[in-house]
Amino acid sequence: MSPMEKKRYHVVRKNRADTRGLLRGLVSAYLLYLGWKLISGAGRDPAFPPALGCLAGGLFAAAALAFGFYAWRQYLSDRKAARLTPEEEAELRREQEAP
Repeated sequence: MSPMEKKRYHVVRKNRADTRGLLRGLVSAYLLYLGWKLISGAGRDPAFPPALGCLAGGLFAAAALAFGFYAWRQYLSDRKAARLTPEEEAELRREQEAP
């Protein structure tokens, strides 16, 4: 495929990939937010030791980064799977040409 050719996608599969990617991204962002809140709130409550807050926040941040990496890789894979195959493109051309 030349760089000038526009990639064509199956609409339903592309929308599903976009929706799943968005939701996974939101989950990753929320995990990062929870990690930040745990780290920033460490030491404010005497019953919650600062070291434990930092450790828990770091674990949440690490989980957020790992899940974000997974989400991005999965999104790219889903978008690649949503591309039209040559057979689907030929069928689409036939449908567009038919009166």
